[in-house]
Amino acid sequence: MLSKEDNQLLTQTDPGTPMGDMFRRYWIPALRSEELAKDGKPQRVKLLGEALVAFRDTEGKVGLIDERCPHRGTSLYYGINAGCGIRCMYHGWKFDTEGNCTEIPSEPTDGKFRQSIKLKNYPVKEVSGIIWTYMGPEEHMPPFPEFYWMGLPEESKLIERVWQECNYAQAMENDLDFVHAAFLHRAHQEQNVQEGILSSDLGIDPDHPLVKNPPVKQAVQDTNYGKRCIAVGIGSEEKNAFMEIHYIFPFYTYPPRFGGEDGMWHAFIPRDDHSTWTWDVQFTHEGTIDVAAQHARRGLVLDEDYKKKINMENEYGQDRELQKTANFTGIRGIANQDHAATETMGAIVDRSRERLGTSDIPIIHMRRLLLTQAKAFRDGKDPMKLDNKSLKTLYSDGLYDDNKKTWQEAFPMKEQFEIRKKVEQ
Repeated sequence: MLSKEDNQLLTQTDPGTPMGDMFRRYWIPALRSEELAKDGKPQRVKLLGEALVAFRDTEGKVGLIDERCPHRGTSLYYGINAGCGIRCMYHGWKFDTEGNCTEIPSEPTDGKFRQSIKLKNYPVKEVSGIIWTYMGPEEHMPPFPEFYWMGLPEESKLIERVWQECNYAQAMENDLDFVHAAFLHRAHQEQNVQEGILSSDLGIDPDHPLVKNPPVKQAVQDTNYGKRCIAVGIGSEEKNAFMEIHYIFPFYTYPPRFGGEDGMWHAFIPRDDHSTWTWDVQFTHEGTIDVAAQHARRGLVLDEDYKKKINMENEYGQDRELQKTANFTGIRGIANQDHAATETMGAIVDRSRERLGTSDIPIIHMRRLLLTQAKAFRDGKDPMKLDNKSLKTLYSDGLYDDNKKTWQEAFPMKEQFEIRKKVEQ
């Protein structure tokens, strides 16, 4: 469990909070590139408690700016995106992608007054179909993270973002929980899925090592990107299944996968303290990803604001008869199952009331790292730096090996992920 003070530190990410200001020191996925067209409709996007507007100007440049016009506070989302800028519908004030005020037609002259107006804006990069932003001080901007999947062909990836109705921490904790798959995602019968695809929309085949038995034997290793979480399950009479989850500081993960299965990368970006932008990047290491099959197994149906149509209001479509005959939850869609578990905790779960067990070791380690880093950051220290040499080759894998072997023997961490100790001069 956590103290109420530590739970607040973990979950509060608005401007001026230690965790929020620390998160602003990392690159954040904001929108998919395809969401913005030249001189097209702007998009509202809330990040870390800040209401922003994104638009693509006539030249194709992307702007991410304060939603509120500095004149009288009208939303620029309703403005006109044309002529290399966005124009407020109220009095016609116009701003470019860098937040500069370029026109004030409501004033007889606009020289020095116009030049004195600067709208809050954040730098962006478009990489691998995603518009990323950095919201921290310019002098502390880190190198852009080069994740493994970014080097794959576009036809090998499926990218989605969804508005999740809970705090980022409990959404991310779900990803570090090996054992929940053996219950929440378990199908009662063998599932007819294509090669490389983890599950059907009902769940995971009961003979898959993630589901076959709860892999309660776990360990966590410190790395130069965050944490490597290991679990050992029963594969057969002679072999164990060795699995891993990667937690990449501060809000990225690779959930468990086995060799030959399509991979997945997640980002859990606070929209505000009560909701999260959950990013899914599904990828195949070779060939073209099966978009239809991956969409179907995840089960997400979204509206124009990326909110789920299958949600708490309609009880996630739970079918009690299905729960008896087909899967553990009675809910279709792996993502819907996850969201039902985390959203029904409440928007911010009270961790002072938890009773954690040994199966929660990865979650405990993740919280400890986040809190330690946030407290050090609050005291003036720089946050953890990511190692791009590691990120370029990092993804989750899994294998079967002799059950007489320890996990260290069967599934050792690659040397490149180890934390390098500083040599005393």
